[in-house]
Amino acid sequence: MAVDRSLTRYRDKRDFSSTGEPAGAARARRSRDQPLAYVVQRHQARRLHYDFRLELDGVLVSWAVPKGPSRDPEVKRLAVHVEDHPLEYGGFEGDIPKGQYGAGHVDIWDSGTWKPSGDPARGLARGHLRFELEGGRLQGGWVLLRISKEEDQWLLRKLDDAHTVPGDDAEAGAPAAAGRPRKRAAPRKAATARKSGASAKAARQSGAKTRPPGRAAAMPRDLAPQLATLVDRPPSGSGWSYEIKYDGYRIMCALQGRTARLASRNANDWTTRMKPLAEALGRLELGAGWLDGEVVCLDERGISDFQALQNALDGDGQGLRFVAFDLPYWNGRDLRRLPLAERQAMLEALLAELPEDAPLLLTQRLEVADDTEGAAAWTEACRLSLEGLICKRLDSAYVAGRSSTWLKLKCQPRQEFVIGGYTAPAGSRSHLGSLLLGLRQGKRLDYAGRVGTGFDSRTLDMLARRLRPLRRASSPFAQAPRSGQRFHGAAQRDITWVQPELVAEIRYAGWTRDKLLRQAVFLGLREDKPASQAGAEIARPVDQVAPRAAQGDSVAKTRSRHAGVTITHPDRVVLHEPDTTKGDLARYYEAIGAHMMPHLEGRRVALLRCPEGADATCFFQKHLSSTLPDGVAADDTGLIIESVAGLLALVQSGAIEFHTWGARAPHHDKADRITLDLDPGPGVSWRAVVQGARRAKALLEDVGLVPFLKTTGGKGLHVVAPLRPTQPWDTVKAFAQALATQLARESPADLTANMSKARRRGKIFVDYLRNGNGATAVAAFAVRARAGAPVSMPIAWETLDEDNDLRGAVFNIRNALDTLQAGPDPWRDYASRRRTLGPRMVAKLER
Repeated sequence: MAVDRSLTRYRDKRDFSSTGEPAGAARARRSRDQPLAYVVQRHQARRLHYDFRLELDGVLVSWAVPKGPSRDPEVKRLAVHVEDHPLEYGGFEGDIPKGQYGAGHVDIWDSGTWKPSGDPARGLARGHLRFELEGGRLQGGWVLLRISKEEDQWLLRKLDDAHTVPGDDAEAGAPAAAGRPRKRAAPRKAATARKSGASAKAARQSGAKTRPPGRAAAMPRDLAPQLATLVDRPPSGSGWSYEIKYDGYRIMCALQGRTARLASRNANDWTTRMKPLAEALGRLELGAGWLDGEVVCLDERGISDFQALQNALDGDGQGLRFVAFDLPYWNGRDLRRLPLAERQAMLEALLAELPEDAPLLLTQRLEVADDTEGAAAWTEACRLSLEGLICKRLDSAYVAGRSSTWLKLKCQPRQEFVIGGYTAPAGSRSHLGSLLLGLRQGKRLDYAGRVGTGFDSRTLDMLARRLRPLRRASSPFAQAPRSGQRFHGAAQRDITWVQPELVAEIRYAGWTRDKLLRQAVFLGLREDKPASQAGAEIARPVDQVAPRAAQGDSVAKTRSRHAGVTITHPDRVVLHEPDTTKGDLARYYEAIGAHMMPHLEGRRVALLRCPEGADATCFFQKHLSSTLPDGVAADDTGLIIESVAGLLALVQSGAIEFHTWGARAPHHDKADRITLDLDPGPGVSWRAVVQGARRAKALLEDVGLVPFLKTTGGKGLHVVAPLRPTQPWDTVKAFAQALATQLARESPADLTANMSKARRRGKIFVDYLRNGNGATAVAAFAVRARAGAPVSMPIAWETLDEDNDLRGAVFNIRNALDTLQAGPDPWRDYASRRRTLGPRMVAKLER
């Protein structure tokens, strides 16, 4: 069987002016070390069938499988070979119009990568192709056998291995066949878990074949935790799990044999600090994997006590307990894509037979049916003096970073503050009177008030030891007092300033009109969070974090709703390090949408679409061949995103990156900005990039422009100056080139305006080419299709620091919104800073 790289048969059968299917293009074959994609599409045409497609030689070699794949080796499925399809077809979902070939509805039923056994072209020609699949539904070994050369009919069969499922039928798990989302059971209680663990053990002993949960994968060296978002009230509807919020340190525990490694949420190794606990966990010999939980000390009532935890860590480390609440990886299986309900049931079964005095406990969960019961549970938790509750979606995958599927409710305001100084003691107290506290706003430390209660003699001794080496001459707060001036009621002679490195956990009643703490109480030092991250944490309205449409009954794993847009296959991993799903991407763009839209509105955009994720085929696109979704407009040149719903609709179509033109409607013929892309060559240091950006800023200010700064999510920086739309593209591009040339002339050893790679070695290319008609630059807050899910982040010039490298994934979908909300928008004055590019500006540059 020859592969038709021309796709002629495919195109001859379709009218692309009527159907939304991609016309596509045959592509060069991949190198052998690159993974090959596969996709299975459920096609409700005149007759229901499944389309089974394998990437090979730049196309998708395709078969129609009437009854769909079965994971039962005893079941052989007829597979009729059909015309090759373009790689872009792997991301196609939707309706093929009546009158068109294959009219009907198409859903992506499964996707992933495949690996042939031997030479696949030879196997296809011989009619015997063996291969392995690594996907969401289909895994392990498979075979395609040709049974009729004339009619090109084959048999598709699962090979007998650990991934077989006796009696499996494709329609039993088809999303469209179900007609409505399938509800997942709530987590079982401990007694039920013991039964399930015993049942699982009996099943293993009986030799019953069951599909292992999750995805086969090597155990990650490190694993970033999922974080909860603080909200103002319980989420509405059902489908949420409620857990006790413990007052301790968030810790990830890696178990291997008799060894336990403990890591903080910032990946700092705490094994030695918690040595007795690590040794006790290792002696349990549970297996190999990652537990997510909280290290606590419990009082006689079983309630976590943060002060007791501090004392234990400062002492011999005895009395520590690990409270586990999630199981993201276990015994060779990556479980992060499984729903929370399934992960927690497995965790319960794992811990069910531990002795009562074991240092490993299961988190306390509450039986809560809806938000009414959730509010009552929250009230009761606060009455019992608990810290609060954690609410988690039962159908949610485990994702790194802060998310909308894990929420937290606090009983009383408390958070971390940076210690910037202390006052002299009075009366019989020793060492200090009160601590002076601050909150980070970028690199600035704002004074937030003082705390003078919550100390005992042991705590005062400990603080004195920790603060003494940090003493400094001047105030670290942005509101620095003048000589002789009192500082918030305290004489300067009574204040000792310190380096802002220690973080204190503070409980408080509220804030004064001057934004100072009321009734603050010291709880302890936080050593699991750096001072640079101690910013204000404000409870957000729950309907903004987890919209009501997504809070109702359990949503099927194959779909989710964001900004009114249905996202199919939200658990498909599209980026790595850490694994980032299509649903994570949608949640990010929904949350950041209001801040991103001012950078998109009225501008044509180019999309980088990766329907199967960044590891598979990605392509730039300036037009959509299908019907435009709501919230997206188009003209002859490109697409324009009109709303957050339009942004999410493009994410649903596989878009990851968004790049914008340098002009805005209605003046698409005149540029309204200048963008200088500082693109460092290999080996160029971050310090050199910073110096180059500062030189660009100085030059733009010298000619009368107001420059703004953002990261690219890659290795460089963008310096952007807003313009009034008065000049045509050619004029603006020529001026941008003159700016780049002048910068290179002033710093020839570090900067170049020549795009030749030979001239760029060891230098920064000042790329002015993004200022031409049709050229684009990555939009502010847009995600890059790279490891870590980095974003292009607007930043203030004063945050640019030669010692603080901001390249790559420093800003990413997990921290971008928190970073933006931690301080004023650094681009808030962008629109009012437009300048007119005219002769006077050109003359200044030519001087």
